[in-house]
Amino acid sequence: MLTGVTASTTAYLYTHPPVNDFFTSLKGQPPEARTEALQTFMDANPQVRAELQGIRQPMVDFRARCGA
Repeated sequence: MLTGVTASTTAYLYTHPPVNDFFTSLKGQPPEARTEALQTFMDANPQVRAELQGIRQPMVDFRARCGA
């Protein structure tokens, strides 16, 4: 399952260069700055948020079933 989520995320970022550029820009930033930047980006891009949540949903469901 993790492999599928990872592959889907990779494909999404490859086909959405501005989103990939944003995530790449977070590298090296302190955790607080990354969190704030991510929140701001997702608030400004609700479609991206929804699409990424959809990609991650199988992992969220799996963890919920396993109590992880």
